[in-house]
Amino acid sequence: MAHVTQDHSPDRRTAARGWERRRWKDSRWQDWANMVFGLLLAVSPWLLQFTGLEGATLNAVIIGGLICALSALALTLLDRWEAYISGLLGIWAILSPWLLGFTAYDAAMLAHTGLGALVVVVAVIEIWQGGSSDVAY
Repeated sequence: MAHVTQDHSPDRRTAARGWERRRWKDSRWQDWANMVFGLLLAVSPWLLQFTGLEGATLNAVIIGGLICALSALALTLLDRWEAYISGLLGIWAILSPWLLGFTAYDAAMLAHTGLGALVVVVAVIEIWQGGSSDVAY
């Protein structure tokens, strides 16, 4: 059995902490933006007055709440996996008017497709920017 040692040299630890600080500074706006978009999606049934559509309202509240919660979590954990999940939730929000059958209702469709698209764009930017500065240790 081979013995594996971990390198705890100051250079590697300093580089890792530097990456975390850089990531916090560089992508914090994306987490905040998706948090706002998620919150807007969650309250959109009341803002755009489509609370009579039970499926659309429930979908908006659940998906918006998840996007908002994941973004808040990402602000504390500093992990990129949140961007992937937010992107998938944004894609679901875009597709849900067709999948759940409320395409005839303009306000509900606009809220889901518009805010879903914004979430996807911000998630893609976060993934793209994070990918260029990742360092594996």
